[in-house]
Amino acid sequence: MTQHEFDESWQNWHRARMRTITGPHGLASLVATHWLTPEPQRIEGLDGEWYLDGAAIVGDDFTIEQGGEALVGGRVLRHFRRDDQVALRVLDPEAPTRAAVAEVDAYMPDEAWVLTGRFTPAAEGDTLAVEEIDGYVENESLAGTVALEIDGRPVEFVATGSRQSMQVVFSDATSGDETYRFRFLRLHGRPGTDEIEVDLNRAYLPPCVFADFYVCALPPAQNRLSIPIRAGEKNVVTR
Repeated sequence: MTQHEFDESWQNWHRARMRTITGPHGLASLVATHWLTPEPQRIEGLDGEWYLDGAAIVGDDFTIEQGGEALVGGRVLRHFRRDDQVALRVLDPEAPTRAAVAEVDAYMPDEAWVLTGRFTPAAEGDTLAVEEIDGYVENESLAGTVALEIDGRPVEFVATGSRQSMQVVFSDATSGDETYRFRFLRLHGRPGTDEIEVDLNRAYLPPCVFADFYVCALPPAQNRLSIPIRAGEKNVVTR
């Protein structure tokens, strides 16, 4: 890949990220996360009463199944689940947080931050206790570990999810100063090899940067690095 192709690929990724964040029902449009129970309750701004029937959300004349959503008056009502808890999320194109996002600041892409790691899978069924930003601890599927060198220093990231789609939550020496307090990274294992590409240029901000109603995972101790990673997204630029 030429330098021009590399830069263009990153710019395409960045533009896609901005659409994901600032679209009418993007990340920055979340205005509420309402935790529900089988007991009917009224929710401000929504008609009728809302309750759980098993894992399904029952509301004003319709039901939202796990993984589903409904469009009501221009807003998206989305099913959200963690462990046995279920919430109704409300995404509103008129959200002040959406209007406030001007840009996402990022380091200039640099091929030097595209590294090769070695993936070691976890045993089938292994989980990782992950603390989330609201203090809740969720058991997530453990994909395994990714060993690599950053500036000549060995690093071993813990990754959750599956081998095909892993998430790494990390902090580094720039966190809370040059960058947000932690960032996310998606990795994809390849069949038949333990080698894995780790493109730190695509480290990205967690959803909780854009709205207060997300419950983002915090970095496990092993992923809290003392070295700087000056690659990827830094922070949100507001109007």
